[in-house]
Amino acid sequence: MALSVPIGLSVASAHASVVPDDRPPEWTSQNPFLQGAFAPVFDERDDIDLHIEGEWPKGLNGAFMRNGPNPEFEPDAHYGYPFDGTGMVHALFVQDGRARYRNRWVRTKEFVEERAAGHRIYNSSFAAPPHANLANTNIVHHAGRYLALYEGGSAYQLDGNLNTVGSFDFGGRLTGNMTAHPKIDPRTRELLSIEYDLHTGAMLYARISAGGVLDRAVPFQAPWPAMIHDIAITERHVIAIFCPLVFDYSRKGPPADWEPQRGTMIALVPRDAKTAEQIQWIKGPAFFNWHTVNAFEQGDRIEVVLPWYDAFSLTAPSKRLELHRLVIHTRTGAVEDHALDDQACEFGRINEAYLGRKARYGYVGLRDPRPGERWQSGAFESIARYDLTTGAKVVHRFPKGVTVCEPLFVADPHGRGEADGFILSFTHEAGSAQGSFVVLDARNLDAPPLARIVLPRRVPAGLHGSWVSS
Repeated sequence: MALSVPIGLSVASAHASVVPDDRPPEWTSQNPFLQGAFAPVFDERDDIDLHIEGEWPKGLNGAFMRNGPNPEFEPDAHYGYPFDGTGMVHALFVQDGRARYRNRWVRTKEFVEERAAGHRIYNSSFAAPPHANLANTNIVHHAGRYLALYEGGSAYQLDGNLNTVGSFDFGGRLTGNMTAHPKIDPRTRELLSIEYDLHTGAMLYARISAGGVLDRAVPFQAPWPAMIHDIAITERHVIAIFCPLVFDYSRKGPPADWEPQRGTMIALVPRDAKTAEQIQWIKGPAFFNWHTVNAFEQGDRIEVVLPWYDAFSLTAPSKRLELHRLVIHTRTGAVEDHALDDQACEFGRINEAYLGRKARYGYVGLRDPRPGERWQSGAFESIARYDLTTGAKVVHRFPKGVTVCEPLFVADPHGRGEADGFILSFTHEAGSAQGSFVVLDARNLDAPPLARIVLPRRVPAGLHGSWVSS
């Protein structure tokens, strides 16, 4: 598919920041989630002919797009990562060795209202209403559409220039919220998702065809209201994990409490399910997870690799974050929980061609503290490649003061094997007004970067994104 965003704009328009006349004044905050790597930026840019250090991989042409929180107006005192902040998509377009950067806020209905008013109207997620659809968590490309996703609202469609087209609900068939983490099957090209309602525990399994039509919608009820931030898929199932962080908006204080006595309930939803009765429920030990790395099944055995937390609270950090493998026995209902590594990690990705199938390698942001530096949740000092069979890891450590977010694997267009590819990510350097984008060789992850693109302005740490090949 040809990219809809041309690399070659006129020099006069491309090197200048795009700043609207009604742009609000910049601000700073003492909130730790709005400082350092997470401090927002206040301009929308379009910069071309960026300097590339090293050698950009031959044939690697396309667009890297990443979403993340970037509030335009100063939030209230309840603002927290990763729940809050208006979505801003940052994109790097590369074609034949020429690089272009562009960023745009997702212009949701609430964003437009606040900009027109010139001040914040909507409150943080766990403050009193009103709340906004932030469209800030992910951006995926499916059936020719770019969708900015946030599990507290509907999807927003963008065009290839990052301009907002509008709210998108699959022709009125998806009437509630859409997940932030659907999965796209690499063979069928179906988009699979699980939507949830924290107030009622109502759930929805949705399947969107390769052509972009919602052709399966199965409502079911959660064992308790819980966040299903991410799912896993296999060739036959969608897997949703209901951790015992139980939401109840009638209680005073934080709306969720950790109730480990409930254990964890795992829903195995057949991908061709038509009714809730076809879902198999399996009980496992109590833990919490945000994301999954991958899953696959063989016979009556399903394996899921994920970053695993010993507990979770809205007011205090977890004590343990590790990489684990769950083994789910669908015939007996038994669940095994094995630690692969006890070093904290998050934002796992794989070669997407192996999604839902047995993959050997996974790539994560690795918590690798450096002396004298204050770490920030969601900004990592290193990237690791794990052998998902043995747990062995190879680590790329970034220089002092530099952090990185989600490591996105992009296949080498000339490669053949699972590991033949590159790891792409924006990086953030403490105290620098500039940003950068790095390309690592996934086969030699601990080697110096193959290429680095210098950006004229820093890119804040964010959440999730995609590569769209041209």
